[in-house]
Amino acid sequence: MTRVLLILGHGREKSLCQHLAQVALSTLEEQRAEWRMHDLLADGFDPVLRLEQDQRHAPALSSAEDPLVARYQQDVQWAQAYVVIHPIWWFAPPAILKGWVDRVLVDGVALAHDAEPPAGLLGGRSALVVQTFNAPRIVDRLLMRRISMRFWTTAVFGSVGVRRVTPLALFDAGKLSSGRLKRFEGRLRRSVTELAGRVGAKSEAE
Repeated sequence: MTRVLLILGHGREKSLCQHLAQVALSTLEEQRAEWRMHDLLADGFDPVLRLEQDQRHAPALSSAEDPLVARYQQDVQWAQAYVVIHPIWWFAPPAILKGWVDRVLVDGVALAHDAEPPAGLLGGRSALVVQTFNAPRIVDRLLMRRISMRFWTTAVFGSVGVRRVTPLALFDAGKLSSGRLKRFEGRLRRSVTELAGRVGAKSEAE
C-alpha cells in the first residue's frame, strides 16, 4: 500500500488550502493509499527552532522530548511520498510551514550532517507541492522567477534527496470562481492519483 504524508501549512483553520487538503485526502482514499496528515495549525505545532549554545544542527527528538515533533519526524521517514499544501505569503511558505522544515527535516531524519555537503536521507521518494497565490501567474514567473516553488524543489527536497517534485499552482486565488475551483480540483485529483500510482508501481517493481 502506498504511504503518503500530507503537510498542510496555513494560518487559518477554514481556508482554501484546507479545502484542497480534503480533496487530496479523498483522492488518496479512492486510490487505497495509506495516509497521514500534519495539519500544523490544528496540531498546535510550534514552529520556533530553539538550539542550545553548543548545538550546530537540530536533532531527531524522542517522544519524551517532544511528542508532536517526534511523531512528525517518524512520519517523514515512514512516507514514500509527500503532498505539501500551502498559500504563498511574501512569495514564501507561511512561518508555521518553514518551522516544520526547520524542526522536522533534521539531522538523522532527512539529512546526514556528518557528510560534506550533508547527504539527503530521503532518496527514492516523490513529492507534490500545491501552492495558492493571490498574485497572477505572470508575477510569479517573470518577476519572482518561481522562487516560491524553487524553495521546495531545490532548497528543501533537493537537499534531502527527493528528486521528483511535481508543482501545482493556483493563481489569482482572491478572484476564484466556482468553475475555476472545480477545474483546479480536477487537476489536483489527477496529480494525487498520478503520485500514488507512480509510487505504488515503484514499490511493486522493487
